[in-house]
Amino acid sequence: MPSLSFAHDIRPMFRKMDIDSMESIAGFDLSQYEDVRIRAQAIYDAVAEGSMPCDEPWPADQVARFKEWMDSGMAP
Repeated sequence: MPSLSFAHDIRPMFRKMDIDSMESIAGFDLSQYEDVRIRAQAIYDAVAEGSMPCDEPWPADQVARFKEWMDSGMAP
């Protein structure tokens, strides 16, 4: 199985409203690899507990995909 990448697997999970919200609230851009890589653990913690995104939790498979991306080295 090929490794997950930010561009192909992770970036598409963030909707425009998620990106806009995090830019205005927290000052970082979920559409940018480096911003997500630096904050990956905090993002994972938030999606795993269901507090992000604010309108409804990610499905379990998306949370698992994000964790797998982190564990496999966070490829761009």
